[in-house]
Amino acid sequence: MLFLSLSTYLFVAMKKYLISTVAVAIAAGLGAPYYFGIKAEETLTAQQKLLQESGFLTVESHQYDRGWFGATETTVIRLKPTLLQNTQQYLPDNLKTVLQEPITVVNHISHGPFAGGFGTQAHVETEFKYHPETEKVLSRFFGQQAPLTMSNTIYFGGSGKLQLSVPAFDYEELSGIKLSWKGLSGNTDYEKDFQSYRHDYTAPSLQIKLADKGDVSMENLHFQSETSDGLNKLSLGKSSITLDKFLLQWKENIDYNVKLNELVNLVTNLQIGAFINPTGSIAPSKIEVSKLKFDTNTNEVDKFINSEGRFQFEELVYGEDKYGPLDINVAAEHLDGKGLQALKAKLAEVANKKMSEEEIQNALLQTAKNEASSLFTNDPVLNVKTFKFIMPQGQVDVSGKLAFKGLAAKDLNSLSEMLKKTHADFNVSVPKKLLEQMAINQARSLFSVNAEDEEAGRAGIEDINETLRLMVDSTVKSMAQEQYLTLEENNIKTHLTLQNNELKLNGKVLQNEPEPDFDEQDMLPENLSSSEAGK
Repeated sequence: MLFLSLSTYLFVAMKKYLISTVAVAIAAGLGAPYYFGIKAEETLTAQQKLLQESGFLTVESHQYDRGWFGATETTVIRLKPTLLQNTQQYLPDNLKTVLQEPITVVNHISHGPFAGGFGTQAHVETEFKYHPETEKVLSRFFGQQAPLTMSNTIYFGGSGKLQLSVPAFDYEELSGIKLSWKGLSGNTDYEKDFQSYRHDYTAPSLQIKLADKGDVSMENLHFQSETSDGLNKLSLGKSSITLDKFLLQWKENIDYNVKLNELVNLVTNLQIGAFINPTGSIAPSKIEVSKLKFDTNTNEVDKFINSEGRFQFEELVYGEDKYGPLDINVAAEHLDGKGLQALKAKLAEVANKKMSEEEIQNALLQTAKNEASSLFTNDPVLNVKTFKFIMPQGQVDVSGKLAFKGLAAKDLNSLSEMLKKTHADFNVSVPKKLLEQMAINQARSLFSVNAEDEEAGRAGIEDINETLRLMVDSTVKSMAQEQYLTLEENNIKTHLTLQNNELKLNGKVLQNEPEPDFDEQDMLPENLSSSEAGK
């Protein structure tokens, strides 16, 4: 009897325990999705805040409807109109249509402990809805495919992974324009509140045929980056862009006029005539680059930022000429964080205003001289670690440093005061043939030959080219004799230093000599050759 009573007691106790356990499990099972829904909303709200704080997007509306097992988030965004006002002159009409209209972003959210797999609190599938005009343009390229797909898996703790893809398409017009795009895909892994994140995206191929104008193509573009917030509220980290091949071919002349004098005026306030501007016309040709790579690395030490960039390629073919390899490694060191913040804020402000190019340049220059002047007054250093480039004329090899030491904010308004506090130390090696070619290219915008004289054989452009070669050769030999430089196997080498407003080449102060007097007869090759022979 006692045994039966004990058994009955244990059975009832066990039954109550199991009922309680099942009740707790059911409550947890039903409550977990709701709890994870709250946590998912917190994560997505933080991401929404980042979107609102971006310098190029406007959030026109936002709505979040949360249920027990799922939620829907709807956001209407568009590019800031002022951003387009400053850049739309450079954009094709189709792209302007796409960028000008709003986009509705609808996030379909499932939340729970297994919503996106084990260890996740939510999974988000994003749907993009476009303006009818935008949809019309996009459908010409993508057809019935969604132009952009995106998903977001949120893990416990608020970290997650964004996955994004753009589908492949082939497009052709009656005019002969053809596009073959093989798509883009990748992901972004992020920590809670995007305190740090990593990008990894690839685009296998893009082929563009511009009817009878030319061709553009690229193969295997790969972008990777790691980014985190620093103590100075600036983005730190590293990035890498690689491209297996890039081709640009054009079948008509391209006229150019690089306004170098305006750049000099912007930086130094010196008024220099347009005669220094490279001008001319590029004949039909092609450029093909292989194994291109660009790496960056930015870190901070106390209140200072160090940023380094390295640009490389194995080979560049321009027409029949081959160049490369190229290796450029340059670092900007000891940059004041507050100065960079001021410049960053001004860039964001400029993007929000309708301004001309001249107004933008002036605004940035004034910021550099005032709010961001600490960039120059804390002894920054430009470190050219490597600049090596093999050209048909030979190899260019440059390394050294440029620094401002003891510069004050008031000195930024005076070129002479800046030069007094500028320190430079460079080792330079360039082919003599390269200097000759540069002189010839620049002179083509200054000299012309009368067609009748050229036809009669009295003068020609080659006469001018030969004269310029002789002038460069004469100058190089003269400077070598005075020990400003050395000439080794047609390579010009020198050690350049600038300190206390004193420029030295190979340790010798460079003296400016008065310009010689000459007339048009002196420019003829036979007269220049005679004068050289008499030396």
